Amino acid sequence: MNIRNTLLSLLTLTGTVTAPALAGYQYQGVQLMDGSDFGPHSVVAGDIINSLNELGVPVIDGGVENLPQCDPREDGSYTLGFYVPSRNIMAICTDHGNQDLNLETLVHESVHVIQDARAGINNGQLGEGTSDYLSKLADGLDNNKANIIVNLYDREDWNVELEAFYFETQPQVVAQELRTWAF
Repeated sequence: MNIRNTLLSLLTLTGTVTAPALAGYQYQGVQLMDGSDFGPHSVVAGDIINSLNELGVPVIDGGVENLPQCDPREDGSYTLGFYVPSRNIMAICTDHGNQDLNLETLVHESVHVIQDARAGINNGQLGEGTSDYLSKLADGLDNNKANIIVNLYDREDWNVELEAFYFETQPQVVAQELRTWAF
């Protein structure tokens, strides 16, 4: 898939392609991310983003774009990133300035792209694994992450979040899986 065609169909902003900025690049007036946005993780992040682009999933810098989803909530919590399967758009909320956390968020959201690809990309749903597979993931999940899932997500999202949280610290594994769907 061609990222240019995808962006033209998804984004309604006007503008032109500009030369790359210090990190990422502008396309149609939107700040998109590339590997350079992830500092010491630029190689693996670039690999992941290239695969996402092949799948037609642009990665928007939500911090630079001041996306309202990236704004802190009244309780002090905030969204680190999100993927919208019905639109095939991902955003990383970079306001916190932590490149390690940005990579973990990119990997987490990329797992959701893989789940979407399993279910049939661009269908608005995320596919789930089998109960045996999910049980194995749950057994290996850190208790803090399990608590995040239970406390911050709706029950119907627990299975897809379980897989995303389990693999978010394994960028090489996710990069390899993305390549199988992208090429």
